[in-house]
Amino acid sequence: MNNIKYISAFLILSIMSCGHVDSYLDMAKEKGISKTYINALNSWTRKASLYSQFETKLQITATFKSEDFNKAYRAEYARIYYLTAEETKRREELATGLSRDYREFLVYAAMPQKEANDFDKPNSSWSIFLSDEKGNQVKPLEVRKIDKIAPIMEGFYPYINKYYGICYSVKFLPLVAETKTSVAEPMKLVFTSVLGRVELVWP
Repeated sequence: MNNIKYISAFLILSIMSCGHVDSYLDMAKEKGISKTYINALNSWTRKASLYSQFETKLQITATFKSEDFNKAYRAEYARIYYLTAEETKRREELATGLSRDYREFLVYAAMPQKEANDFDKPNSSWSIFLSDEKGNQVKPLEVRKIDKIAPIMEGFYPYINKYYGICYSVKFLPLVAETKTSVAEPMKLVFTSVLGRVELVWP
């Protein structure tokens, strides 16, 4: 009889503990990156892998920094860092003006052949271009390696592993079919080399 009481008491305490754990997890989520931002990140992020004889040659993840994504990013940044309305407006005006001039992608690339991870080099082993369904193509305006990965970047882009891969900012001028207010659809970001070819498509 006593054993039954002990078991019942243990189960009640366990259930109560689980409830408290769930509450703390919910609180942690609210203090960290929100689900709203993560949903926006997932909507504008594409992933692909390149294989050769069952070996992974390349793992690549890219986020298209569209106007919608940038709005979600700025809203999340303002929420986390408690920006004032004036600070938020100033950041939005600056970012909106810049984003209309080019198409930017945050690219994270990981490959076992380290020397081939050279997207930013003038004599890179990779050719990178942006294209649309009509065959219009444009080469990058800039491919910049992001040398220092700060904690804030890892927080906003959880797929980044600075000990395994390399991050790049890749910028293009708008495609021929695009205007300042609309993006050509579908849009394809292509990476090609002797190792193979990877295509990431938006939307």
